[in-house]
Amino acid sequence: MTTTGENIASLRKALGLTQAKLAKEAGISTSAVAMYETNRRQPDEATIRSLAAALGTDVRALIGSPEADSTNADAKLTSKHSASPAGAPKEKPNEASGESKKDGALESGWTNLALSREEARFILFMRMHPDALPFIQEYMTADTEKRKQIEKAWRLIQAFQT
Repeated sequence: MTTTGENIASLRKALGLTQAKLAKEAGISTSAVAMYETNRRQPDEATIRSLAAALGTDVRALIGSPEADSTNADAKLTSKHSASPAGAPKEKPNEASGESKKDGALESGWTNLALSREEARFILFMRMHPDALPFIQEYMTADTEKRKQIEKAWRLIQAFQT
């Protein structure tokens, strides 16, 4: 059985798309596509819908659902009108209390958080360079004059690197 990442990669390659082009069409970062394809990260429901739409296939074909025909790359995503909006979690009734709970968040222990491309890049930068954290914290808590000094020093460093 193939993984979601393998399905994304094979469909992308079959369509002749690069990771960057797929990312742009799906509205996600290129690094996210790379992480999904290598199974280092799993896409949430909204992202899998975006990827399926960008690849022109059904969600089930990406997740490897047995009822999906994984060779049919031309299958269309289910109608947007019949599906819930992207990112809108489905609710299940809780038999014990009569309350509803968000699908996935409580059950799996994962939190889905929609990030902009810039936020995702910042988080990736901080993961790759944890030693920069004290500098970032100092910058965030600095007064206006100190920030101007830091920004001036940063521009000088950038000018010497080019």
